[in-house]
Amino acid sequence: MSSTNNRWSLIKTVLPQHTDHAGVMWHGSYLDFLEEGRIDALDQVGLSYSNLSEKGFEIPVISIQLRYKISLIHGEKVLLNSQFKLENKIRLTCKTLFLRSNGDIAAEAIVGLVVVRKTNDSIKLVRELPVKIKNILLLLEEGPKFI
Repeated sequence: MSSTNNRWSLIKTVLPQHTDHAGVMWHGSYLDFLEEGRIDALDQVGLSYSNLSEKGFEIPVISIQLRYKISLIHGEKVLLNSQFKLENKIRLTCKTLFLRSNGDIAAEAIVGLVVVRKTNDSIKLVRELPVKIKNILLLLEEGPKFI
């Protein structure tokens, strides 16, 4: 996951609702930003998460490793650079860097995800991904394609 041409980017602004009483970005807000970055990347490859969910599939988080390095503060712009990798045919890993405007890494996260099938009475791990979903996840891994 080291190539720079397969990174998905999203620019966010640290707003008052993202901070604690001292104006520093609250730790839980990082999770919101991570989810927004993943949903945005899915949208860019042609699959809205709501559409996926309507078809009975979800992509829940199964693990998170988050390392805070430099505090982000109210009003600050932050660039999320995310890379995806499909591993073991069913696990999707998303590595995200939170970059300050000067390029310093404020935080880094590694998020593990899987695809599940949700029915009225159960949630089951999808061990054999439907072709369309697998292709979408592979597009995430390839990264954005710009002309």
